[in-house]
Amino acid sequence: MRNVPGFLLISLLFTGSVTGQDLLSKSVQHIDASGEEFVYYSLSEGRLSTELEANFGAWDIAFQGTSIKVNGSSQILDVGFDLVEEAPEEGYATEDDGTSEIPSDAESRWFNYNFDTHVITAVADKTIVLKTKTGEYAKVKITDYYKTVFGSDPVPRSYSFRYVLGAEGSRQLN
Repeated sequence: MRNVPGFLLISLLFTGSVTGQDLLSKSVQHIDASGEEFVYYSLSEGRLSTELEANFGAWDIAFQGTSIKVNGSSQILDVGFDLVEEAPEEGYATEDDGTSEIPSDAESRWFNYNFDTHVITAVADKTIVLKTKTGEYAKVKITDYYKTVFGSDPVPRSYSFRYVLGAEGSRQLN
């Protein structure tokens, strides 16, 4: 029984942390989105969705190259992640199939592209806010687009991000 506190600490480090009432806060590192198909992630499960799960709609956010789509409605806010305390009531985009794409036009997108170096960097004051198909609101901040391994060039299309998932129906995100 002496190891129980250590086990709880390790569990929190690997599963995210719960803050406030029913908020899930998590950081995700290096999701490989370099293939031809989208890679699907479940915010509530805190893991990649299997192909079967994705086919049945059990995913919240998906990545492929610089494209991001959401299983629900979404919008991009021009404000830092930590400043988004509550999801907006309106302003969400949704396609006919119930999904939405994060804008990729030069003014709205989540990233900057440097034409000289061909490097993609996440914009500091862009936060993705989404409403999942199950009625939960979340905020997502893309923190990196590259995986850096000591002694080699950075590997692109390797997403790292932070997110906070609110309780079902609540717009509170802090």
